[in-house]
Amino acid sequence: MNLHQINYSLPPGSVISIRYPLYKHFAIVSDSFGDGKPNLISLSCRTGCVLEESWNSVVGKRPFELSRIQGNESADTVLTRARSFISSDIKYNLLTFNCEHFVRLVHGLPVKSKQVRRTLYGAMLGTASCLFLSKITLARLAILISVGAVTSLKSSLHKI
Repeated sequence: MNLHQINYSLPPGSVISIRYPLYKHFAIVSDSFGDGKPNLISLSCRTGCVLEESWNSVVGKRPFELSRIQGNESADTVLTRARSFISSDIKYNLLTFNCEHFVRLVHGLPVKSKQVRRTLYGAMLGTASCLFLSKITLARLAILISVGAVTSLKSSLHKI
């Protein structure tokens, strides 16, 4: 998006997602501006807490998009709620309270993270697959050893 699109297509209180190689960072679009761009309110691993920061500090040159995360709260309610966490004791936690949890909370939505859920499911599926495949491999190895032992036994008996 160019600067003109940013100013006019992202209403205050909306959520953007910023793409990183392995995840997305979510932030609330503010009604305040710096350098002609909206500021953003987010909870990040980088800061460890909720801050309202400049667009460039949060997005930089990374790709971003308008997120589908949107509750039924007014922009004023979302921004007031988001700003109420700026001086709070809320701390970033990847699994239990990350940027996605935060934007959902201030929008009045269930506090959950699809990214965390997908990652945990993926890890469990990967682990289960490895265990399952390793059992198959061990079973096949056992069969091969058994067949080899039988063949060796037949060969030995043939020599007698």
